[in-house]
Amino acid sequence: MVNLPKPQGVKDLRSVYDMLSLKGKSALITGAAGGIGRSTAAAMAELGAKVMLMDIPSTEDHLKKITGDIKERYGAETAYVVGDVRDPDSIQGFVDKTVETFGTIDILHNNAGIGGDADGWDVSYDLWNKIVAINLTGPLLVAQAAARVMIAHKHGGSIVTTSSMSGLVINAGTGYSATKAGVRHLTNSLAMSLAKYGIRCNSVCYGFILSGMHENMNAPDEQVLGMYKMFEENTPIGFMGELSDAVGCVVFLASDLARFATGSTVVVDGGYTTK
Repeated sequence: MVNLPKPQGVKDLRSVYDMLSLKGKSALITGAAGGIGRSTAAAMAELGAKVMLMDIPSTEDHLKKITGDIKERYGAETAYVVGDVRDPDSIQGFVDKTVETFGTIDILHNNAGIGGDADGWDVSYDLWNKIVAINLTGPLLVAQAAARVMIAHKHGGSIVTTSSMSGLVINAGTGYSATKAGVRHLTNSLAMSLAKYGIRCNSVCYGFILSGMHENMNAPDEQVLGMYKMFEENTPIGFMGELSDAVGCVVFLASDLARFATGSTVVVDGGYTTK
């Protein structure tokens, strides 16, 4: 007689609340001075995680304030570290600092990235290399360093990498679109090779999110407002996403609710790519 496995009954199902909880887990968020990064850091802290916020040295004052705000609101163990995702030594430094501070890394939100002015068909060699280094090579190097910790500590983990709808359809610059498409394939390749260690790798393709990135354009307010209006008109759902709309997919993929999800791309774009 063969004892076939049986599906769970209602009384056997794990608690959704328990699976969503990040209590006891340690998370590293790169690009944490930006809108999406600080928001996912706050969301993970609310769900019980210890969070390390990382960004470039010029953002240190901002990182310090965000860290303080998260601690004040959620009472979470929170710290920050500066570094550069283009530099392997710097990456190893902030990964080591996270382990030194929290003991391990269970979750990586691989979020650091840039857009690019003058990123068209005639993008300069130097700008192309900068975009590729930050948006594509950086996520690989950070994922490798975090995965080594997860493998050494034998607890598995979750790596969530920020892509963009521009990795699915072309609506932005040459370098940005190419690297964001590359991030999706990089994530899926890592998912295949790291699954045996219990490490899940997934990506998120965001649409137009009011994250603050567009405020760095040094354009007149009227021009920025017109651009926001255009974004809304071109998004089927009729509005730009807020930062609160950007966190759910990341915390889901980071949590045990997504324990069977790896090599997946979650699209959060208000329907833009369905057009």
